[in-house]
Amino acid sequence: MEIMIISALSMVLVFLAFITGLHYGSKVRKGETIEMVNPVKVVKEYVKEEKLEKQKDKEQQIEEINLANIDSYNGTSLGQKDFPNE
Repeated sequence: MEIMIISALSMVLVFLAFITGLHYGSKVRKGETIEMVNPVKVVKEYVKEEKLEKQKDKEQQIEEINLANIDSYNGTSLGQKDFPNE
């Protein structure tokens, strides 16, 4: 049973390698350039985008709290929302 599973997995991997070779081989034949992706740069960009997104979300939340506090202002601190800490 285990041999059948290993055989099936190896056949799938060989098929994927063949399809990948066809894809890149057709690009080489057409004269297109093949660019290698640097995984370190991809991860750094992803982390950077996540930080920017979190910062934008936090700024949006602060802006919404500011507007809500302006709307509910009556001369006292009643009904005022607190700002989130980091």
